[in-house]
Amino acid sequence: MHKLILYLLLLSTTIFAQIVDFKKALTETIKNSEHIKQQQIQIQQVNLDIKKVKQSSYGSINLIHEVSRTNHAGHVFNSKLSSREASFKDFGFSQFGQPIDTKPTDLNYPESRNNFNTRITYNIPLFTGFKLSNQKDILSLQKKAEQLKLNKNTNNLSLEVLKAYNNAVVAKMFLKAANEAKKAISKYEETAFEFYKEGLVTKIDKKQAEVKKLNINSTLINAKNNFELALAYLTYLTEIENISDVNDLKTYNIKTTENKLFKTALENRDEVKIINTSNSLYKKNIALNKSSYYPKVYSHLEYGVNDDKITSNDDKDYYIALVGIKLSLLDSSKEYELEKSRLDYKKSLLQKENLLKSIKLETKKALLNTKAKEKILKEKFKAKELAYEVLEQSKLLYKNQLIAMSELLKQESIFRQTHAEYIFAQYEKSLANAQLILAMGNNLFEGNK
Repeated sequence: MHKLILYLLLLSTTIFAQIVDFKKALTETIKNSEHIKQQQIQIQQVNLDIKKVKQSSYGSINLIHEVSRTNHAGHVFNSKLSSREASFKDFGFSQFGQPIDTKPTDLNYPESRNNFNTRITYNIPLFTGFKLSNQKDILSLQKKAEQLKLNKNTNNLSLEVLKAYNNAVVAKMFLKAANEAKKAISKYEETAFEFYKEGLVTKIDKKQAEVKKLNINSTLINAKNNFELALAYLTYLTEIENISDVNDLKTYNIKTTENKLFKTALENRDEVKIINTSNSLYKKNIALNKSSYYPKVYSHLEYGVNDDKITSNDDKDYYIALVGIKLSLLDSSKEYELEKSRLDYKKSLLQKENLLKSIKLETKKALLNTKAKEKILKEKFKAKELAYEVLEQSKLLYKNQLIAMSELLKQESIFRQTHAEYIFAQYEKSLANAQLILAMGNNLFEGNK
């Protein structure tokens, strides 16, 4: 029964275990990234701001219903006038025969009155000094900048995924190499034992092989742990459960020159597009601040009903049609805001110059680094091949008892070390090429354009 349960557990683990390649790892990471989702929401918020500004140019319609009760002389008299109910009595004519300085009781001390005012209003800006159009342009530029930032951060995340994925592949390669080393040492141990039984070597050869085997076991345990840790980090990034293995190393092939590289970077880099968008935004902000120097033209339309009760009597209705113009004659703050926006624009131009210099340096360093890693990889491959030839020759020499076990184990260690360095050189070359692709302004999905 216990064996059956264990078998079912192993079977379920095997069924749900997943082998991923770089494309799947990258796709899932971008899809599940909370940071990317937050930036997408930010873009949605800018879209709402754009819609808000567009709607404000159409004006606003409001339905207002107000109910009040008061004995305030002015309000009572005004509400009677508004509902067309005012009489001579309200002016104090009932005390007409009294002296000229008489204070009319009906006018100054009216009875409390209810007032119901229902109205619909329409307010629309007719001319805002180009403020609304400039605001729409600024928000459109902000949206473009947010989209470029999203793309830039996606590329940065792609590089992190590449590091994690290729790190898992390299850990897998180290694990495979450790297993191969263990098998090789086991054969040395068997050969030494056979020689020892025949009296051809001393017991020390067998012990040296055993010591090496124990050290290889430690290396194997560490390699297994590193592979599991690499898969755990890849799972964290991608949110893909039960990743059991990865495919081959993700590599890129790039052919470019320094001049072509810098030209491509200026055309494609998100940072350049962002700073250009930022320059346009600051320039547009100058125009926005200039709007305060223009007159503002606005309109107010109102239709309503006013009475001491809720009514639909058209004798109680009224309308207002108003067109106004407003010009600010004295406001020192607008001058400061305009000058500040001009300085912001100048500062953004200097930031662009600094960015272009840094990109030129970055692309040159990325290209030099790629070339260096390519040369190192070739040298490490040659060293690995040569170390393998020396090891194979040493095996023959040991079988013919021309060298000691210690020398054979030494050559074995040299080969394993050069093999490990070759594996790591592959990882560094793949990373350098990816960084060069990003320096060119391309993404890791498309690679080199």
